[in-house]
Amino acid sequence: MWGAWLALAVVWGCAPAMPPENATPRGRFDWSLERFEAGKYHDAIRGFRDHLLREPLHPTADSSRYLLAQSYLETDQELLAANEFRQLATSRPNSPLADDAQFGVCRAHWAVSPDLPRDQEFTEKTIEECTRLLEYFPRSPLVGQARDLVAQARQKMAAKELRVGKYYYDRGFLESAIIYFENILQTYPEAEVVPETLLVLYDSYEQVGFRAEAGFVRDRLLELYPDSPQAQEIQQLQEDEG
Repeated sequence: MWGAWLALAVVWGCAPAMPPENATPRGRFDWSLERFEAGKYHDAIRGFRDHLLREPLHPTADSSRYLLAQSYLETDQELLAANEFRQLATSRPNSPLADDAQFGVCRAHWAVSPDLPRDQEFTEKTIEECTRLLEYFPRSPLVGQARDLVAQARQKMAAKELRVGKYYYDRGFLESAIIYFENILQTYPEAEVVPETLLVLYDSYEQVGFRAEAGFVRDRLLELYPDSPQAQEIQQLQEDEG
């Protein structure tokens, strides 16, 4: 008998926290906000969802959806966060929180951008969503942060392309490798991996007998990155051959 009562007590003690049933709309929002500010994000999620379900047109609805999305982000539910941020940004483009929400979509995708060996779909989405902020909210104070994330994501995409290109390069599939190397130079000319890309592209052209293309790539490397280790390697090769 005591065991049954104990089990019920455990169940009641673990019942999910929710705003009081008789709370006013503002009371439900305030209850959820208090949980959010206290770092009780799972409670905040339940509270904000309940508030939005009951009062989708309440003056606090935009703030509720934004904080709901942020709560998802804080609990490692990035794709749910992205969906809530996007809904706010697209359905309420004139809201004071619209640009914050759009940047939230960008942040959520960047948070799940994986290591280089894996598919970079979310890295590409980071670029896409941050670029959307730059296009639709050009006066937002978040523009600088969005540009920084775009730059980081582009560096990562270039590194991924180089990794794939070198996979083919190391196995002697030089025509395929050249396609990847040329794409880096065309798509990500500002990338940190460009000197390394130029070096392996030069060697690839040399190996397939495209001397003119190899010479052009060599000159480009020496002109644009004269102090790079890759330029010094080519200079050393030329000295050894001479």
